[in-house]
This record gives sequence, C-alpha cells and structure tokens, in this order.
Amino acid sequence: MDDDKRMDLLNRLEAGEIDAEEAIQALDKNPEHVVDQSEEAIPERPPSWRAWWLIPFSLGIAGTAAGLGLSQLGGWWWVCAGPLLVSSLFVVIISATTSQSPWVHVRIRTGADDGFRKINLHLPLPLRLTAWGLRIFGGNIPGLDDTAVDELIMSLEGDITRETPIHIEVHDGEDGEHVEVFMG
Repeated sequence: MDDDKRMDLLNRLEAGEIDAEEAIQALDKNPEHVVDQSEEAIPERPPSWRAWWLIPFSLGIAGTAAGLGLSQLGGWWWVCAGPLLVSSLFVVIISATTSQSPWVHVRIRTGADDGFRKINLHLPLPLRLTAWGLRIFGGNIPGLDDTAVDELIMSLEGDITRETPIHIEVHDGEDGEHVEVFMG
C-alpha cells in the first residue's frame, strides 16, 4: 500500500466512512507497512563498566591500611593518619554502595571541527544512597518541597535496572551535535 492509499484510508477513517477495525483490516492486507514494535531497534549497550567500582574500592582499602600503619608510628603521625583514614573510609563506603547501582553513560559528539569532538562519560548513579539520604535528611533541606527532584530520584530508584534501561538520543541536524544518554 503506497502513501496515497494510506492517506486515503486515514481520511476515510477521520470522516467516519469506516471504523477503526476496518482500517486495521485494510492495513493487515499489506503487512509490510505495519510496524512491529517487538522488532524495534534496541540501542547498543555501552560497554560494561560495572567492575570498575573495584578500583576506588581497592584504593580506599589501601589508603585505610596506610592510615592504620601511620597511626601505629605514634607521635605526630596521627595528623597524617587521621585525614587519610577518614577519606579512605569514605571512598570505600561510597564505592561499595554504588557497586550495584545503575550507570549513566553519556556520549556527546559536538560536531566541531577542532577541540573536543567526542565526549564520553560513564558514572554510577548512587540512586539508593541518594534516596536514603533524601528520606533521612529531606525534611531539613529548605525548598525541596517545592521541587520534584526527591520524588524523581525515589521513583527512579526501583525503575532503572540493567534489564529495563532508559535510552535518550538527540540529534541536531546532520553535522550538528549528537547526545546520547543511556541509564541502566
């Protein structure tokens, strides 16, 4: 069925000459124009960066061990050991809590002839940690009730998984910018 026949079919449907069921039957006679949503193009998944949380986790463990070693020397070494222990434990806790978090992958093609042409960012989204913080401390943040940020983060917490990702792609012309965001 060519475009003219499909347009005629839609005009007849709009005018009330045929009902929706008859229009579907007419389209079923020509299945090559029917879009099958089960065969939609699935976006290419970004490479798995999930194991990279082990790098900051290992560095945090090493920093904690170094801080404990410095603290055992006694004297004024605790001045170096204290901040090292606190920052290393912070890195260990953050990396451990984001180990199972969904990731956001942002790919930007700027369309520029010089400078940065491609920018790729791959970061974990600490949704569980952020939602926990909003539940505990959200009442103390002024102006949070006026925004929907807390509700958005809490709703995304259970909805974004590796099996159900969110994919957003924006093109700005042929030679323009191309932005792709993949969460999951």
